[in-house]
Amino acid sequence: MTRRSGDGGADFVGRLDLGSGLAGTSLVILGQAKCIRPDSLVSAEQIARVVARLRRGWIGVYVTTGAYSEPAQTEMVEDQYPIVLINGMDLVRELRGMARDDHGGDLAACIEHILSAQEQAITNRRPEEILLE
Repeated sequence: MTRRSGDGGADFVGRLDLGSGLAGTSLVILGQAKCIRPDSLVSAEQIARVVARLRRGWIGVYVTTGAYSEPAQTEMVEDQYPIVLINGMDLVRELRGMARDDHGGDLAACIEHILSAQEQAITNRRPEEILLE
């Protein structure tokens, strides 16, 4: 996760390693997270701002507690944006699965575990720096 300011608009960055040795490569994952009302919609412009920050070979992830407008989804597909959209329903489904698999079905314990690890996950590194790890 990135700090609240000076992060270039990214809420989290990560690295995805594919393959190994000479057949391997690493990709930067640049993410945006928005906590909005469940009945609120993310617009095409909001997704496009994240896509505009991506460099060649990077992948974007946009996570929201709401949903995506139909024009936003259409633009993403038509323009072949390299971005994964995770809506509130997907987020809840994933959290429930994590709680079931890792916390004996205790959703509160799962969320507490995530929040306790959150402080340790904050970094000052720029997205391109994670490729050097």
